[in-house]
Amino acid sequence: MLEYRIRNATSSQNKVSAALILIHGYGSHADDLFSFAPYLPKECTVIALQAPFSLGPNSYAWYPIQMNPTGELTSEVEAAWSAVQLIVDTIDDLIQKHSLDPQDISLLGFSQGAILSWAIAYQHSDKIRRIVALSGMVHESINTSAPPNFIAYASHGIQDQVIPISQARNTILPLSTQHDAISYQEFEDGHNVSQENFSQFLQWLETTAL
Repeated sequence: MLEYRIRNATSSQNKVSAALILIHGYGSHADDLFSFAPYLPKECTVIALQAPFSLGPNSYAWYPIQMNPTGELTSEVEAAWSAVQLIVDTIDDLIQKHSLDPQDISLLGFSQGAILSWAIAYQHSDKIRRIVALSGMVHESINTSAPPNFIAYASHGIQDQVIPISQARNTILPLSTQHDAISYQEFEDGHNVSQENFSQFLQWLETTAL
């Protein structure tokens, strides 16, 4: 089971609570996205997972990435899918340990965490109700042929130098055009989350709450 940080739901009247699972990016750590916790819906238990592979002090990765000769980032696909399974198994354990509602699990991922969020949502659509995918893309190994059984808010910075906007436009924008369940936004950002973006996905979380 992965290491994690948790903020318990404070306003739930039920025996189980909705959960918002935070999945950080490459080279980051659990406390990074966990800094969002004070602003996230109080009725949700917020859990920030920490990736298993240490790259250095307070620097972790879900799976290795490399840069090819053209300057593009590439990943080890089998390792990425292993990370998907590890996160899913951890979520199953967390549902039991913290009395989470298995029908109301949401993911919030940034960069590598966003890529994993798409993979988990499509591969395990019976487990995930919503995702917030920030500064990521949908990897070509993900089967997106079926309509999504989840809802999604995705955003990307037009000036992103890590995952270029073209990758989001090529992989997420077409899905948002085909399916009303997927919302896609672009901002005048780099590889980061602006205040405007932050406010919009918080509003989306509120409007899509059960």
